[in-house]
Amino acid sequence: MKTQLRDFIYSGILLTVLIILDFLSIKFFVVPLSSQWFDEYHVLIDGLMFLFVYGVFSVICARLMLLISPLSPGDHSMDSGLFTWWKLFTVVYEFGRGALLPFTTVFARPLVAMLFGAKIGKDIALGGRLVDPELITIGDEAIIGQDSVITAHAITTGMIILREVKINRGATVGVNVVIMPGVEVGEGSIVTAGAVVSPNTIIPAGEMWGGIPARKIKDVTPTEIRG
Repeated sequence: MKTQLRDFIYSGILLTVLIILDFLSIKFFVVPLSSQWFDEYHVLIDGLMFLFVYGVFSVICARLMLLISPLSPGDHSMDSGLFTWWKLFTVVYEFGRGALLPFTTVFARPLVAMLFGAKIGKDIALGGRLVDPELITIGDEAIIGQDSVITAHAITTGMIILREVKINRGATVGVNVVIMPGVEVGEGSIVTAGAVVSPNTIIPAGEMWGGIPARKIKDVTPTEIRG
């Protein structure tokens, strides 16, 4: 992946600003209370709050970035401004997501993904990782298996490819599945464990797919859909 000096400068400045804001917030708003309530244990509380507040500031920063200039799907040169913007957003997202990990229970994962821009439906199970959440849609009651990866970007020689990814209502993405950019998993469909779904693949509703690369295995019966 092509990285230029400006990438380090921009990300360094932005991360420094977030850390300074976080430090000031902790110093003036958290420490006075934590030192009073928790005595000598306040350092531990301050450290946890530092991570949490940094994550909150990262969410605000990420949403402002998407408001200013959304990441539009397409094929973009690595010399383009959009590629620079994508790298900057990714740095903010990854550091912010990492800071929130101590507070991100399995039940909170959909909320964190949604805060960073993913379109999340109701009653989903999110055991995997979303890359480029702003381009990912997950429908109601979908299941994303443990250690699966859903990414909306692919990098080739001199280009970054951004495509929206959609996991429709009631679909199941199994354990350790990789979903590539431009993929749509139809309503009630199942992607079996360990599969790799190639870019721009459309899986129709009510089908089971598996393998590397993923191919149709069979139609899914209503019993299989409901488990």
